[in-house]
Amino acid sequence: MQIIVIGCGKVGARFAQVLADDGHDIVIVDNDSNAFKVLDPEFNGITLTGVPIDQDVLKRAGIETADAVAAVTPDDNVNIMICQVAKEIFKVQKVIARIYDPAREHVFHQFGLQTICPTKITVEVIKSMVVGESKTSLHTIGNTVLTYNYIKAQNGQLGKKLSTVKFTENSFVFGIIQNGSFYFANEDITISQGDTLVIAQKGR
Repeated sequence: MQIIVIGCGKVGARFAQVLADDGHDIVIVDNDSNAFKVLDPEFNGITLTGVPIDQDVLKRAGIETADAVAAVTPDDNVNIMICQVAKEIFKVQKVIARIYDPAREHVFHQFGLQTICPTKITVEVIKSMVVGESKTSLHTIGNTVLTYNYIKAQNGQLGKKLSTVKFTENSFVFGIIQNGSFYFANEDITISQGDTLVIAQKGR
């Protein structure tokens, strides 16, 4: 697939790396050229410096033929503008945005955009821990429903890198709740006592 990732923070860089390693054609865009320093030296995608809401920049990134766009900058406004442009002007089939403010999630949905909200996931997990109830949440991405299960770290997982933990074929570690904060799965996170794993499962 030809995929454009907007934003080269920790999430964008990791996401682009995983996709590139899987053999996809990746272009990652950021307005700060220094942001690309977090990419793996072996990253075989294309980096592009420019204002991501600029249509000329998006065209240079290949949006006219892109199969998907993922907007993961730290600015919700930028993410929604990029997704609107991608969907409405360039007719990209798959458009996904990460947002921080769950109160604005409905705005994205009104435009037919798919979202991932780490803030919402974190609140749901903390609530389940405080009131002592198990928690599962559903999110739709494209035409696929993902189930997020929140599982307390087991003794056999303690001290291991989060990236090494494997589950069933249709499941993967989406992230971890550690000391009240949510982190996306990456090799820098070590599982500790009291952590909660966020497991995404397809088709449930």
